This record gives sequence, structure tokens and C-alpha cells, in this order.
Amino acid sequence: MAAVAADGVAMDYWWASQGRNYPTAIAQGSLWTSPWSDGTLRPDRIAIKSIRAGDIVFHYENGKVRAVSRVVAEWVPATRPTGYPKRNERDLDAGWLVRVEPIVTGLELDFRELPSIIAVGAPGPLDRDGSPQQKYLSAISDEDGSRLLERLGVSVSPGPTSAGALARVDEIWDRGETDAVTIGRRRREQGRLRAFLLNGRSSAGCDICGRELPASLLVAAHITPRALSDDAQRGDFAAIAMLACSLGCDDLFEVGYIVIDEGGIARAGRPAETAALLDAVTALVGLQCAAHNERTANQFASRERLVTA
Repeated sequence: MAAVAADGVAMDYWWASQGRNYPTAIAQGSLWTSPWSDGTLRPDRIAIKSIRAGDIVFHYENGKVRAVSRVVAEWVPATRPTGYPKRNERDLDAGWLVRVEPIVTGLELDFRELPSIIAVGAPGPLDRDGSPQQKYLSAISDEDGSRLLERLGVSVSPGPTSAGALARVDEIWDRGETDAVTIGRRRREQGRLRAFLLNGRSSAGCDICGRELPASLLVAAHITPRALSDDAQRGDFAAIAMLACSLGCDDLFEVGYIVIDEGGIARAGRPAETAALLDAVTALVGLQCAAHNERTANQFASRERLVTA
């Protein structure tokens, strides 16, 4: 049975073993991981999809528990965040992102104390000798989570939707200029890709819902995350993208609520969290995707694996 926070919302406890990316991750308020470089879906990575808003995360790095955070947004498909280093050049850049809000940082609980606080051995983060295992995410029981919070002297208050969280807007934005100049990478092929898909038309059908819409409401949607493609694949316009409308289909597909199966049929992907969202997904389920063909089938299958694994 899940623990219950002070605001009456059920929550689970998680352990995140982090390395060089810990300072970046805690500053960004992010948890991110991806399939193994060969596409293998390791249980300790795919566990990110089980984390829910309101859950508590213990951040471990370099022999010590360093921070405690609360989950504020559940997973979405996402590219590798800035500051998350690769271990080798084969590491993937497309995976899953969860947003967290630090409750306390600067902790230094040594791993040698952990066996007296939390359970030793699978499925938790410690091996049978009491040392942290080489895995990214581990679920922690309610009892272990409560004991660990007590040892750290951390009190879990109501969730991130409380008035207290809203009151901290001045810590996020200093009320200065709302526009800023940035320098970054530009997707050079994006304009040409959209032009290719529209093929000179001022209106076209959304490849998911089929509605005929003005070009201004149609998006060149990548079937698999752009980060999974190399330059040659990005130039294969007929295989990598489709037209999806900005009335909902683009976002529903991008975030993973809708996937396209091997027959080109729209299916539900990740669970819908609200009744209104479920209605939007249900309205698309069963429709034939106009962009599904021999050229795009592998791309749709790759996206479906990423979302439903």
C-alpha cells in the first residue's frame, strides 16, 4: 500500500543512483534515462515510467544520499537534457524525462549507514552485502522510505500544487525582461521537411485524425524522436515524419498518449490521467494513420516500443 502525504495523496518512494550528472540533474529538477545503447530496455531504466506526480525521490551520488525531491510531472518522451554526459558514443539521445522539485539538498548520508535503515538485497537499491547496486532507479518500500526520511530529518509536506509552491515564483523569475537572446542549434531541415509534406498545398489532412485543415494548423511531426536519427535519416523526408494537427494530434502523439501499431491503426499509448484526456484519446483510437506505409512502418514501430515498453 502506498504511503499517503499530508495532503491525502498516495505516494511511492524511489531511489535514483546518479553520477556525473547529479549536479545538473538536481539543478534542472530532472530525472532522465534511455534504453541501453543496443535498444535493450533495462528494468532499472524503464522504471521511470512507473514514477508518479507526488512521489518522493532519494538522490544518491558518489557514496552518499545527497538530496530528496518530489515528482512534479510524470514521464514524457524526451531527448537527452543538456549536461547529461554520455558514457560512450553509442549511448542514445532519446529517452524519458520526469520532472522533480528538490525538497532538500546538501545532504551527506554515507552509504555505510544505509543497511541499518533500508532493506538489503533485491528489489531495492542495496545488494546483499549492503552496497548500492549499479542500477539507476529502484523502488523503496513505504517503511524504508519513512525510515530514511526520519534519519535525514526531512519532513514531507503537501504536494507541489500547494499555495507554498506557487508563492515561490519570485525564486524562479526575477520579474526582469521576459525575452532573452539565446544561441543554440537550429534544425536546418525542419522548414524543408514541412514543405515536402505539404507539397505546395494550402490545406491538407492530418495524418492521424484525417481532418482537412489549413497548413498553419499542421505540424511536421517526427515519427521517432529526432535525436534517434542521424543526418542521413533526417534527410529521408518520406520515412521520418508526417503531418499532425495542432488541434491535439501532434501533442497526443509526441507525448505518447497515441501510438500507431503495425497495421497503421491508432492505439492508446501511455495511460490518460484525466477523463477529458481519455475522451481525446478514445476519439482517435481505431483510426487508420494515413502516413503508415512501407517506408514509415519501422519508424512507427520504434516509437511504439519507446512509449509502451
